[in-house]
Amino acid sequence: MTRTQYLDEILRLYCEAPDAPSRPTRRDLAIASALYAEGVPLDSFAHAIRLATLRRRLGQHHTSIQSLAYYRTVFNRLTDDELEPDYFAYVSHRCQRP
Repeated sequence: MTRTQYLDEILRLYCEAPDAPSRPTRRDLAIASALYAEGVPLDSFAHAIRLATLRRRLGQHHTSIQSLAYYRTVFNRLTDDELEPDYFAYVSHRCQRP
């Protein structure tokens, strides 16, 4: 995956997340670029977005998200258990349910 494709996908996932802005800022682009440079796997970062969305939904948080940095923090705090394929599937399934 090229850098451009990676950035496009990260920013698309971010902007499609509930309570996130519809357009990324320059700061968001810089964070996405840093994620690419650090070699953060796209599927793992997408998982962090889904997990944060699920946690917010279950916790009844309705404040808006101001930056991609929010999800980066969630990603940085993922435990080994939260990175297991079975947990990926569980979170994906729960995020698809209303």
